[in-house]
Amino acid sequence: MKFVVDYFGCRSNQAEIQEWIIELEKLGYELTSNPAEADFGILNTCSVTARAEKDVLRFIGKAYRNTNAKWFIVGCTVAQDKSLLSRKYSQYVFLDNNEKKNLVGAVCELFPANGRVIYHSSFKSRIFLKVQDGCNFRCSFCLVPFLRGNARSLTKNEAVARVKHYTALGYQEVVLTGINLSAYGYDLFPRETLLDLLAAIEPLNGVEVIRLSSLDPRFIKYHFVKELRGFSKIADSFHFSLQSGNDAVIRRMNRGGKSAEYQKILTQFRKFFPDANLGADIIAGFPGESEREFRDTMAFIQSSPLNYLHIFPFSPRPGTKAALLDTLPPEMLHARTRELQELNNDVKLAYRERFRGRILPGILIEENPNYSMVITRNFLSVRIPPVRGYKKRKLAVRIGRVVNANLCEGEIA
Repeated sequence: MKFVVDYFGCRSNQAEIQEWIIELEKLGYELTSNPAEADFGILNTCSVTARAEKDVLRFIGKAYRNTNAKWFIVGCTVAQDKSLLSRKYSQYVFLDNNEKKNLVGAVCELFPANGRVIYHSSFKSRIFLKVQDGCNFRCSFCLVPFLRGNARSLTKNEAVARVKHYTALGYQEVVLTGINLSAYGYDLFPRETLLDLLAAIEPLNGVEVIRLSSLDPRFIKYHFVKELRGFSKIADSFHFSLQSGNDAVIRRMNRGGKSAEYQKILTQFRKFFPDANLGADIIAGFPGESEREFRDTMAFIQSSPLNYLHIFPFSPRPGTKAALLDTLPPEMLHARTRELQELNNDVKLAYRERFRGRILPGILIEENPNYSMVITRNFLSVRIPPVRGYKKRKLAVRIGRVVNANLCEGEIA
């Protein structure tokens, strides 16, 4: 029995996909990359922006027209309007975020397992472990807390058990993910912190690299950054959910904090992690954003140690407070997005040029006859001459030519 998988959205969605693959393979189901030969498919969906939701719906419609496989559609888009989707695509199975824990059982009910032993086929060369879900904040633009519920964490013991299992499957890099990773452990009793979790995972045999997904500046204090420096396996790449560099916009977003505090956090990370690749989410064209407010955000980025941006043109999500505000004219929204993208290209290129000639540790993520791809610990994509037998394994590469803002060329050092 063969199955195919796909996902949209965040790393938490990717982590869930990987968990389901491992569980299904234990039962004898075989992962394939070819939808035409699959008996069923699994799609993990996203509704964080209108564009993401549109892409999901387009994918479902295309699969409905072009494949014979039965699809299990799960996640945030289903939580948005399960009844409508179920009526339109009645032969598919739809599970919202509360129901997706039953996914494997639903698969087994419709496609009984045959009990074959299946060797694990990695969906990615790094394993994504979701240790936290949900969010207790109510940012004015964000629908996620309504779709995923309040914050809740995986216990430290369960997280450690999963990492041990993943390293036994050959994974050497673990990416810790969550809807609000910085809130890890605040709901547990006794309370745990992200630092406590890292202290439990780092000594495990087989773990070579631990990477963190997005960090919330509202949880970051000086002692956190200083203590984080003490973990030798932490990857030199950090991403922050900043959203804006103007205080008035930050207030309208109901984010809390101020741009000066954000800048201080970034400066502290640069101090303790001088070679780190620092990135941030930025929303372009939030409702009411004046020209001066936008210029403040541009100046914030230019004066900061940020090395890349994830840029999201503002997308009103029904049910949020920001959806009730007057949006900017489309041409202004597009112009500001383009300007941010140009700045992003410049800072990414400048960061990559710093490492020409340097040797960096990384993980091989792709092997093919023409080239292989490595992700370094500071999150550079490096194309090297083809090698085989190294996938999921640690190696060192010497950085050569910078091809563009997203790619370097190099060789095994």
